[in-house]
Amino acid sequence: MKLTLKVWRQKNTQSYGRLETYKISNISPDMSFLEMMDVLNEELIRKGEEPVAFDHDCREGVCGMCSMYINGRAHGPKSGTTNCICEALKMGTLS
Repeated sequence: MKLTLKVWRQKNTQSYGRLETYKISNISPDMSFLEMMDVLNEELIRKGEEPVAFDHDCREGVCGMCSMYINGRAHGPKSGTTNCICEALKMGTLS
């Protein structure tokens, strides 16, 4: 599957930020959101671009470290679900 992601990028607190659009492919509907972000970062690194920084630790839905906003909401539209166990294409509004 192919996805289009819009990611807020900001080098540091003194820099202006911007919304970047990334088109990624080879995404499985069974991937977690963090696995999808790994695919994006692998593509960015291959192109010599800066990967997207995001927090994660256990990737098992235990630690709560993977806090990011998805579609303007913390952890996306699913209540009580961490990003590491949230399936990317089942978020409802991703295309």
